Parts: sequence; C-alpha cells; structure tokens
Amino acid sequence: MDLWDVFVDVSWIGILIVIAQFLRATVPLFQKFFIPASLLAGILAFVFGPNGVGWIPFSSQLSTYAAVLVAVVFAAAPIGDNEKAEKTDKKSSERSKMMWGMTVNTMGIAVVQYAVGILLTMYVLRIFYPKLHEGFGLMMATAFFGGPGTSAAVGGALQKIGWADGTVVGYTFCSVGIILGIILGIVIINWGARKGYTNYVTSPKDLPRELLTGLIPPENQKKGGRITISSISVDTLSFHLAIVLLASYLGYLCTELIEKWTGFEIPVFCTALIFGYLVQFVLKASKTSKYVDRSTITRISGTATDFLIVSALGSIKISIVIKYGVPMLVTVAAVLILNWLWFILIGGHTSPRDWFERDLMVWGQANGVLATGILLERVVDPEQKAYAVEDTGFANLISRPIITFLTVAPPIFIGLFPVVSSYIFGWGSLLVTAIILLIGYKFKWYTPGGPLPKGRAKLNLGQQEKSEAAAK
Repeated sequence: MDLWDVFVDVSWIGILIVIAQFLRATVPLFQKFFIPASLLAGILAFVFGPNGVGWIPFSSQLSTYAAVLVAVVFAAAPIGDNEKAEKTDKKSSERSKMMWGMTVNTMGIAVVQYAVGILLTMYVLRIFYPKLHEGFGLMMATAFFGGPGTSAAVGGALQKIGWADGTVVGYTFCSVGIILGIILGIVIINWGARKGYTNYVTSPKDLPRELLTGLIPPENQKKGGRITISSISVDTLSFHLAIVLLASYLGYLCTELIEKWTGFEIPVFCTALIFGYLVQFVLKASKTSKYVDRSTITRISGTATDFLIVSALGSIKISIVIKYGVPMLVTVAAVLILNWLWFILIGGHTSPRDWFERDLMVWGQANGVLATGILLERVVDPEQKAYAVEDTGFANLISRPIITFLTVAPPIFIGLFPVVSSYIFGWGSLLVTAIILLIGYKFKWYTPGGPLPKGRAKLNLGQQEKSEAAAK
C-alpha cells in the first residue's frame, strides 16, 4: 500500500459524503428521520465497498483509518477549551437547579449504561453464549452514549487484548443507536405534544427547511471560526491542524515507547487525550491559548469524526454482525428500554421547567451523538429558550472526568484482570449512579415523585384561541 492508495480511499470517502448530502437534501424519507449525511455515506461505503458488492476500490487498510482518526478526535477534545464551569451566587436559584439537574441527568444515564451493559453481559448473555467476550458489556455505553469516536477507541483497545470483533460490534451498535435515537425521538416528540408536555410548540410539523435538508440558506449561514494567525505567516487552519496533530503524534509516540519498554500497550486514544490536555495546559500557561480558536478545533474534530464514521461503516463485515446478532438485539432492546425509563422516571424530574425539551437533549446524546440531541431539542424549542444546549455543555464539562475514566480504564483492567474487572466496574457503576441520584436528591436537583409536569404550549394555544373567539 502506498500514498496513492490512501489518496483513493480518502477521495472516495469524500465523494460518498457529497453524494450522501445530496440524498439528504433531496429524498424526503431521509429528511423525515433526519439521517446524518455521514451515516448515509457509511452505509453506501458498506453496500458498495469490498464487503458489499465491491464496486468501490477501497484498499485493504480501510478499517485501520478509524484507529488513527479517533486519536485525532480525542487529542482535539481539550485543546482550545477555555470555558469554565458557570458559577451562580444563588445556589437555590432556578438556573442553578437547571444546570445541576442537567448534570445529574447526563452523568447518570452515561454511568448507568455502563452498569447495565456490563451486568447484562456477565449475568445473562454469557450464560447462553459462554464464549462471548466480556468486553461486549462495554459496548452499550461506549457506542450509545459515547458515539463513533468512543466506539472506535474502546473497540480498538479491546482488539489489543484479544477481542478482534470489538470494533465492528461497536460501529454497528453506534449506527443502530443513531438511527433509532432519531426515529424514536420523533415518536417521543409527537407523544409529548399530544400529552401536553411541550412548552414552545404544539406540533413538530413546521420545521425550518435547513433542518430537513441540511443546507443552510445564505442569510442564516454563520462563520465557522476565527482567524487567529495572519495568512502572511501561515494559514490559520494549518496552524490549528498542526496543534492537533502534535498532540496526536505525541500520544502515538508515548504508546509505542511504553510498549517497547514494558511490553504493555496503552491505547493511542488514551495517550492522545492526555497529551491534548498537556498541550492545552502549555497553551494556557504560556498565555498563547488566545491564538487557538475552539470553533476551528471543533471543525477539525468534526471532519475527523465524519471520515471515521464512513471508514468504520465501510469496513463492517456482515458475518461478524450475524455472529453476534442475538446478543446485539438483546442489548439494543435493553438500552432503548433503559433510556426510555430514564427519560420518564429520572430526566422528567431533573428540571424545574422545560423538562421535556431538555430531556430530549439527553435522549439524543444517550443514543449515539450529542448532535442528535441538539437536533431533537431544536424541533420542540426552535428559539432555544430552554437553555438545553448551554446546560448540556456545563453538564458534559462536569461529567468529563468520570466519563473519561470509564472510557479509558475498563479495557486496560479487563486485559490485566479478566472477569473480576467486569464485575467490579459493573457493580461500581451502579453504585456511582445511585450516588449521583442521591446527591441530586439532596440538593433538589432531582425531585422524584408525582406526575410529569405539563407544558405551556397547549395552555398558551388555548388562551390564544379563547382571545380570538372573544374578539369575534
């Protein structure tokens, strides 16, 4: 394999993304269910690539791209992130309760997915499938809450400790999660509107055209980032990409050196994330972080994620999906039931107002990617009045340490201490979930009991209709 093979692979991924965006913009079915273009491109890569009909000449190394790209995604995560957790002087204020309630909601569903996925595998699935690798239990949370990047990372780490199919299983779970998260999210929106739980819309039918097609009209287009470096010196995109690649390469180099000296291999995404934090620390300490634009870093990470999704789905082998068919169906059913019960029993009581709109954000993130949550929330809150996006950012900032630990540590410990590590992480995650809820209850960020609060949309519509009738 030479560089021209890489060029052909990357070119075809780009071509498929363009075709997929065209399909999203023109096919009503894809618009109705908000199917992301990158996911459509991945499906096309699977169908027409070497594992399908074989029309697209991808190289034999297509499956390795995800492992490289996920290092870029994780290295970029901390760089340019200069935001601090928002503080409030009045701890009992409504905004404070909303912010911390969202944290309880987001952190809780992430941790409980680890607990349920691991314990379901160890106590149920392995009874009927004794040879099922215990790493299968990690796939629920890494694919559904974590998304494509985390699936690639954890799947690759599990591959290093003896489960060769982990990456494919993770990609498949993630794809199913995104699709069902969107479709069932639309069902939940219609259910909530009928029940009167919505606060800003009575029907999700009238949506901006750009949400359906993915094409933003010129009058609504926004800039993708700031120019922080003069082009007379170097293009600002080159500068930002260089910083991300520096952290990525240092992570790769660290993994190689540790393996050489100790014989123990730490996944590259773990060390890339560490060096991402180190690079960010150096930038802040040297007071040069002002020249790093977070939006540009996000665009680089987003591009890597899109290409990761296409290459990952294109390398899925149908034989592996069939091999794990029943355990995967059981796990998908379990996580969807879990997410729905959490949506009603927990999420519905973690916000003093606008619970439905805010809970949809968590539903979307718990089923694949944060972008799904943003999309669904915008359907019922077009003007973003529920503070769902802002508070999700706060929640993810607070949750980052524990989520990072649960992403990085389990594959390493499963490799060192098989079986016992899974039981410890499974029951430990369940205990942490209980602690999160108890803390939320203590500070009134989580207030269980009673019916789900009704929204204001139907009430406002009724009042408007009465006023119009009286005027006539």
